[in-house]
Amino acid sequence: MKKVTACILFILLGQAISFPAFVRADTNSAQRKPQASLMKKYMKHQKKEHKNARKSQRKAEKNWKMRHHTGH
Repeated sequence: MKKVTACILFILLGQAISFPAFVRADTNSAQRKPQASLMKKYMKHQKKEHKNARKSQRKAEKNWKMRHHTGH
């Protein structure tokens, strides 16, 4: 009778120990989703920076042409 009780307790304790590991593994996979979101935000930011740089370059060229206009 003691062996049966010990066996049942062993099984229950084994499941209790493995359960938190399963929960942690599940949260780690959930943490991967924000990584994709962060990458998307980073790429959007990079695109915006590139657009602003092109815009300021065009504006600088326009200003230079206006200042150095030869009258043609």
